[in-house]
Amino acid sequence: MTLYIAPVVEGHTERGCLERLLWRVWNELLTSSERLHVLEPFRGHRDSLTQSDGKVLAGTVLKAALKLRAASQKDPNAQILVLILLDAESDCPAAFAPRLSEVAKKSVPDGIPIACVLAKRMLENWIVAGSSTLAGVNGLPNPLPSHDDPESCGGAGWLDGQLRSVNKTRKYTKTADAKVFVGAMDLKRCRDTAPSFDKLCRELESRLPSLPPSEETALPPTN
Repeated sequence: MTLYIAPVVEGHTERGCLERLLWRVWNELLTSSERLHVLEPFRGHRDSLTQSDGKVLAGTVLKAALKLRAASQKDPNAQILVLILLDAESDCPAAFAPRLSEVAKKSVPDGIPIACVLAKRMLENWIVAGSSTLAGVNGLPNPLPSHDDPESCGGAGWLDGQLRSVNKTRKYTKTADAKVFVGAMDLKRCRDTAPSFDKLCRELESRLPSLPPSEETALPPTN
């Protein structure tokens, strides 16, 4: 089986590092032996993608779905998924994601699965949640202070502050730094402390083939 994913994203952070993040979750965290193919993300402005009329989101998701069909049509073992991944910012992920998902599902042909995941506040909060392995990485301080509630802060601002604590002229750059941090962050710790990241993991996990039921253990003969 090969899982083909077409991401719909809003920003440079996601476009630059999402493929690496999905690969790590799929192979390291879920320890899947199945193949994963991530298409180039479809990007739009968050304000447009989250408009109440849903037109921009619907159009973008349809483009992603059609690209998925084209990319996987010759693969008899293909599974496909349109993954909408946006920053929640001030919205509640649990309340906002279902509305976006409902709009998106109405825009695509039947049979094309859609998952909508909102990073609580922003994707950088996932990096903060997994920062236990980032001390000294790419300009971060060593030791690196931990954050008790990683989804409550401004993730990008926290990273910027930590980088500037070592070098006052160093600032956090979404297009370059996120990719490095995502490649080294602690995925298990992130899943344990960031419920919105756990949502992403569960969406991918649900696409894994079901394991065959284990055979019952034979009872020892009775005398």
